[in-house]
Amino acid sequence: MAQRTVSGAGALDGAQPVALPDSLPRALRSEQVQLRYVLDVSSCAAAPSAALWLFRVSAPFRVTAAGRPLALLNARALLSPEVMGAGPLTLDEVHNGRIPALFALAPGTTQVEVELLTLPFLPSGIVRAQMGPTELLLPAQAGAAELAVAYIDAASAVLLVVSLLALALWLPRRGDRSLLWLAVACGLWGLRGLVFFGHKVYLEPMAFEQFNSLNVLLTSSALSASLLHVLGGLRRLEGRSIIAAVLLGMAAFALSAWTGRGAAGARALALFLPFCMVSWVLWRAWKARSAQAPRRNNAAVIAGLGILLASGAHDLLLLWGVLPPDWPSVLFWGFVALLMGMAATSGRYVVLTLNRAERSNEELELHVARKTEELERSYARLREREQEGARVQERERLLRDMHDGLGAQLMTALRGVERGALAPPQIAQSLQDSLDELRLLMDSADMGHYLPGALAAWRNRWDGRLAAAGVALDWRIDESLDQVQLSSEKALQVMRILQEAATNVVKHAQARHMSLAARVREQDGRAALCIEIADDGVGLPPEPARAGARGLKNMHYRAGEIGARLQVQARQAPATGCVVALTLPLE
Repeated sequence: MAQRTVSGAGALDGAQPVALPDSLPRALRSEQVQLRYVLDVSSCAAAPSAALWLFRVSAPFRVTAAGRPLALLNARALLSPEVMGAGPLTLDEVHNGRIPALFALAPGTTQVEVELLTLPFLPSGIVRAQMGPTELLLPAQAGAAELAVAYIDAASAVLLVVSLLALALWLPRRGDRSLLWLAVACGLWGLRGLVFFGHKVYLEPMAFEQFNSLNVLLTSSALSASLLHVLGGLRRLEGRSIIAAVLLGMAAFALSAWTGRGAAGARALALFLPFCMVSWVLWRAWKARSAQAPRRNNAAVIAGLGILLASGAHDLLLLWGVLPPDWPSVLFWGFVALLMGMAATSGRYVVLTLNRAERSNEELELHVARKTEELERSYARLREREQEGARVQERERLLRDMHDGLGAQLMTALRGVERGALAPPQIAQSLQDSLDELRLLMDSADMGHYLPGALAAWRNRWDGRLAAAGVALDWRIDESLDQVQLSSEKALQVMRILQEAATNVVKHAQARHMSLAARVREQDGRAALCIEIADDGVGLPPEPARAGARGLKNMHYRAGEIGARLQVQARQAPATGCVVALTLPLE
């Protein structure tokens, strides 16, 4: 037994004892009416650990004892100590009446007040209330909560995953609107399961209940649009009708919120409109059952629509009081069944699409492999041609250099010998120059790409000559040259410039010391090879005499041929001699 107090109902105001579940006349199911229940729990006042179990309350509610809210017990945590959060769990004082709740009763508690915060969605205020030792009520609460929360949470998570999958399938195929509306429907119903089947009421109680009914309308509209797209396409009149139904339902909820009246009518409209839409879709599916292609076989859709209508009819009978109020609501599972039916309908299509995509990928991979192999063969042939071209160019360069340099020197020496115009020292010098030219050609061909190797070969030849001329060589090669590689042409011209500079030191400078320094440095934002040859000899000849010096002209010409800059200048006083500086930008 409980005592029910009514206010705001006019002649029905007052308090009276009622048996649970109580029967509420239609006049008490209004937003202007406030309902309070006082439960007698004095039989448990002396118990050290007692609890009150409310199986179902037909609206969001507060539960208090002596003006203080009762603590909600986490039955699963109390039964499984290893679960985090064991013990009393104090939630917001507004509780969701759809979810069974177990409240701790403090010792000495004799009365508990339950206040309904909005109009009931059932013709009963409190469906079932039971009190007793906590350890006896825990198993019943744990089982009921698992049915009401855990399974629905799992199904909601599956729906959200299906929503994401449908959205992912729709993105590359924007023309298939059925997938888009399926994603919207699954998302809406999945969110409803997570939000409206939790212990806590996140919104204002009236808004919480109204949005619950509005979600049914929105989900049904999205589902109907998706199914009609599958069943031959969404007709213009059907699309406009769905939009009109959504706008009508939203207007009814807005009007009831603004006037403070008609909330029950808005809820009824939000259930009636989906019933009409689903019935129409079922008729379309039945009519088109033999005209669909295999992938659009709608037997599962017809079954799902039938289950949804049956579950909706069941819940309507529950709301009207035809069925016992403690029977479970099955509308949520009706929508889940329909969505699974749609998944079954789309499953074959998705599998076929994936198989086609897999076959296309395999064919594409084979095609790419064939093209890659052809490209590799083409590149190999191109590399062979480039290497052959490089060999031809190198051979032509060597022939040209031998003809212009070594050949000319030998021919000059030969003619001089034939005429008897050359003395033995001149013949020896001419032959030495020819030998030097030949060695330069060989070095440029063998080690031209690796500059330190070419410089080392050059030093090998000149160490003895410089020593014989009484010139000490100071050799300074920086480690930065290890990464420098030059073409054979550039290496040959560099070696010729160095050879001409060293020859001038030996023949004309009367020097005692000669230094050669080579390094890589930054110049104008790019790397450049810098080689300096300095001596302590008599220095440069006067300008008029220098203008006719053929060796200096050749050095400048060779530097220009490879894009280098050559500077020949006297050393700054008090030092004597001259400096030859070669700067070659590197690629």
